[in-house]
Amino acid sequence: MLLTVLMAIGMAVGGATQASAGVTCVPVKAPKACKGVARCEWGGDPDAIWVEIKGGTLKLALYRAEKALANVRSAKVKPRTVSIQARQGKKKKLVLSRTYRLKGKHWHYSYKKNCWYVK
Repeated sequence: MLLTVLMAIGMAVGGATQASAGVTCVPVKAPKACKGVARCEWGGDPDAIWVEIKGGTLKLALYRAEKALANVRSAKVKPRTVSIQARQGKKKKLVLSRTYRLKGKHWHYSYKKNCWYVK
């Protein structure tokens, strides 16, 4: 009887410490990188995304890339890295290929709970 009571107390105390150290799963909100940006594609996971921009001129391609990066940076929870490629003209000449590491809150994946959380 005493052993059962001690085990119950130990499990309650152990569960309380684990609950405070655990992660809370959050539904992932997709970064709207291409919102308001023409000829834009994006993909990846919440931790790292890629964005590909197409523009007829060099100036237009770089402007669209800057606008897409601003969209990602304006999000409350950001991906850790954003890779942007801007292409120009019919031959799709690569004019910008850069990876940005963003500051702020990021998405992290918990293999234990099989979900994304914010840290």
